[in-house]
Amino acid sequence: MEFPDSIKHLITYSILFPLAPLCFYPVWDYVKSRLSVLLTKIVLTFTGLTMFLLLVQYFDPALLDTNYISLICFSCCFYFYQKEIRLPVSKKLFVFLTAGLVCSFSLLFATIADYILYPTGNYMDFSGEALAVQLLFLLAADVVLYIPFTKYLGWIIDNFHEEAVWRGMCTIPLLFIMVLHIMVPYQYSRMYIGRIMEIYLVVLIFFVFLAVMIYLMFYVITYTYVRKQNAEYMNQFLAIQGAQYQQLLRTVGENSRIRHDFRHQLIVISELVNQKEYGRLEQYVHKYIENVETDVKLYSYSAAVNSVISYFQSMCDRKGIRTEFSVSLPNSLPISDQDLCILLGNLLENAIEASENITDPYICMKIRQTAANILAVKSVNLYRGTVRTENGRYFSSKRAGVGQGLESIRIIAQKYQGMMEVLTDQNLFTVKVLLQIPSGDIQK
Repeated sequence: MEFPDSIKHLITYSILFPLAPLCFYPVWDYVKSRLSVLLTKIVLTFTGLTMFLLLVQYFDPALLDTNYISLICFSCCFYFYQKEIRLPVSKKLFVFLTAGLVCSFSLLFATIADYILYPTGNYMDFSGEALAVQLLFLLAADVVLYIPFTKYLGWIIDNFHEEAVWRGMCTIPLLFIMVLHIMVPYQYSRMYIGRIMEIYLVVLIFFVFLAVMIYLMFYVITYTYVRKQNAEYMNQFLAIQGAQYQQLLRTVGENSRIRHDFRHQLIVISELVNQKEYGRLEQYVHKYIENVETDVKLYSYSAAVNSVISYFQSMCDRKGIRTEFSVSLPNSLPISDQDLCILLGNLLENAIEASENITDPYICMKIRQTAANILAVKSVNLYRGTVRTENGRYFSSKRAGVGQGLESIRIIAQKYQGMMEVLTDQNLFTVKVLLQIPSGDIQK
């Protein structure tokens, strides 16, 4: 089946439509536009590429047979894609290249069909039948890969946040794409020399198997790492709860002793009243009140919030740091306790560390539900020194690299489709975090 060159090239780029679902399966929770708007944007993008190809066809048809045009088209697609997704570039690039890897495999299997149908042809005269095979391959991939991409690759996207690892993993599908591009047989007649045809098919199947195994290993390794990290966070949270529980037990014991001794205190007070020693009575009562003060406070009905703030409050008291905590939350909040503990714990831990060399240290934290679906957290502390930033990332003052505390907070904000803002002004370090409160639990 032969087509005019201009029509053939336009039809060739129709593979972008079945490729699009593979790009969006793992990241659907991070898409900015609703489905109808997204489909409209995809159609408009494809229309723009069609106009571009027609212009190239008009001015220099020979360019259509080069790889430069394909590179330009896929670069434009990635630009549109990364603008639509609320994720770090490394994650978006990995998913996009993974879809490109599936496209590369579809091209080679379609090429096999092409040289079987047209043994004397070549790759530059890619037939309509071969293109149909490629489209069918990609449509089948949309169905077969739906669960692996949404459930497993989507889980990695949601839970694994090591930026350096994601950047390194982008090289895996890129290397596969480059190798598979080299494997394209440009002269079909060479495939009939000796047993090249059989060897070619075996090598191609091997590469499919190798790619599947690498992605499977990536999932297993990240799953193990995330489970271990979650266990460490949970142990830390349990330690905080344990410390708060011990403090509560001490307070209960102290209150029991106070109640036991209170009868004796009443006798002393009664005697001072009878003797009309009102000055001594006032001193005695004030001294008694100072002795029975307790530091136990209920900040919130949320056990997670109360445990974390109480733990760091006691730490601030030991270090002589003035604090002002203001919490106003509903009785139930559909945000993971683990995420809330990590967010508040990192904010307070960073604030305490920054306050260690301050003359009059001060930490203020306010937590409010500012709207029906918005949770706002604001942390302010004094600091001394220089804050190092690059591309919106804040570097640690204790070790080389990006500060892990703020990076964890930024990731949690992204998870709940919110934002994190850091302000440094007149030795005040302010972190503002907004989280969108979901209608139900979003834990995966």
